[in-house]
Amino acid sequence: MKDLSLPLTPDFDTWPVTAQIKAATILPGGHIELTWSDGRIATYHRLLLAENATDADTLHPLSRETLKSPLDFPEGLKATKAEIAPSGALEISWSDGTPRGAFHPGWLYAHGWTGTAPATPKPILWRAADLPEPATVSGRDALQDDRVFHKFLTSLRDHGVARLEGLPQQDGLLVEIAERIGTIRETNFGRTYTLAIQDDPTSNAYTPVALPQHMDLCTRECPPGLQFLYCRANDTSGGDGLYCDGYRIAEDIRAEEPDTWEAMTTIPWTYNNRAKTTSYKASGPMVDLDEKGQIAALRYETWLRAPLVADLATQDRAYTAYRRFAERAQSDAYLMRVRYKPGDLFAFDNRRVLHGRSAYDAAGGARFIEGVYADRDDLYSAIRVIERRLTV
Repeated sequence: MKDLSLPLTPDFDTWPVTAQIKAATILPGGHIELTWSDGRIATYHRLLLAENATDADTLHPLSRETLKSPLDFPEGLKATKAEIAPSGALEISWSDGTPRGAFHPGWLYAHGWTGTAPATPKPILWRAADLPEPATVSGRDALQDDRVFHKFLTSLRDHGVARLEGLPQQDGLLVEIAERIGTIRETNFGRTYTLAIQDDPTSNAYTPVALPQHMDLCTRECPPGLQFLYCRANDTSGGDGLYCDGYRIAEDIRAEEPDTWEAMTTIPWTYNNRAKTTSYKASGPMVDLDEKGQIAALRYETWLRAPLVADLATQDRAYTAYRRFAERAQSDAYLMRVRYKPGDLFAFDNRRVLHGRSAYDAAGGARFIEGVYADRDDLYSAIRVIERRLTV
């Protein structure tokens, strides 16, 4: 009887078989080319295949992590023969004679080089007219239903801000939700914090004054990627949340003000906190770019900038760029204004979406907002794990 079972994959993801291997060719150098039933032609480096093999000597069957270092493979290792198994998997013979198991067709289809890099989710940039309110789902439903929680998480990933509404008033619920996503990022404000007025404030956030749009903890080498604010009570006058998409602002400046853009992406600012018992300090340009020139993160906070020690021309460019960015960040054209309601949980990308608030009357009622930080990679991991469950 033919064995039609498919082999393991070197991970815990689900790889649907959407096309079949029609032909397998050994290329010069011992690499492999596969032709698929939908016309796709993809190439595979010999070492990509060898180190992702699923035999017991290469892959631990429980952890799904490789057991090999690069030095465990012969330097001249090559694929010498490739055949399509009855199950549709790919079986390869190797120049060193070591059997390394078969390869799952769904996994191969997803990891071959076809001339273009795999598509990844791109941020959906917005101004006030595009997104006057954050994407919102029922908090109670999100706690019970992976699909609703997934919608909340993907909105947070794509727009940089999302809201759960109608959550119960429950001590510890903010931590429960944040830990459902990943690990809480503890900071000098503690594991969690409460936005309340302090007699001896360690930040402007602990006063009732207006806060212009900013990101938190620019003073850290790697500022937290996510922030969550859970409203427990709010019947004060004022104190509206003010949000804007810093990526949208930066991209508009890139298109319209090249000199400002150049200063924003090349001149490093140093940020330091002004607390009596801590002294955090970190430096970087206002806009970090990745290897493709796309925006990777912002570093923008108006009241924690340290003095910029540079020549006068550089200082002039830097201060001008900061002013130009602030003009847009505080403009109604980019502004999302929200009222915090009890039971609301706002989540936002701290290194993309800037947040602030209008001043409020501290004597005019109760205001109780809890906060916690996490990191972006926790969000991306949570989305992928939920998608595994939903596709099983």
